Amino acid sequence: MTRGFLASLLCVFSMATAAQAQMSDVPAFDTDGDFHSARVRGNRGYYSHRQWLVVEPDVEGLNCRNENGTVVLTLAYGAIVDSVFDNGDAIRSINGQPWLKVNVSAMDLRRQVADDFAVVQTCYVRSNNQHIAPLNPDTQ
Repeated sequence: MTRGFLASLLCVFSMATAAQAQMSDVPAFDTDGDFHSARVRGNRGYYSHRQWLVVEPDVEGLNCRNENGTVVLTLAYGAIVDSVFDNGDAIRSINGQPWLKVNVSAMDLRRQVADDFAVVQTCYVRSNNQHIAPLNPDTQ
């Protein structure tokens, strides 16, 4: 074997062993537990984080509000909701607090408050780790 071939083989082998498995990251919360963005930096720029788990401990469920702030439904513990991205992010500040815009299906409901609930409804939940948690798509 030639010295060049062995050097090439060694180079390929060392690159293959240096590779590591990659996991996607999830949005981070601040010291108050608030999520301020549903976008996460990845290897190729930012991407939208889509799925969130309802972890609200209240047996009555997690309030989901319309744009006017009126509670339209409550979400069940363990429900998985999908974020809705408008103007680059699914989280926006309302009255100084972050709120996550989500699509909710009938399976996610704990209680319907408004009478005009469609099959899928869009509403806002408080974007805080006491109420919701981002799901890592690599673990599903």
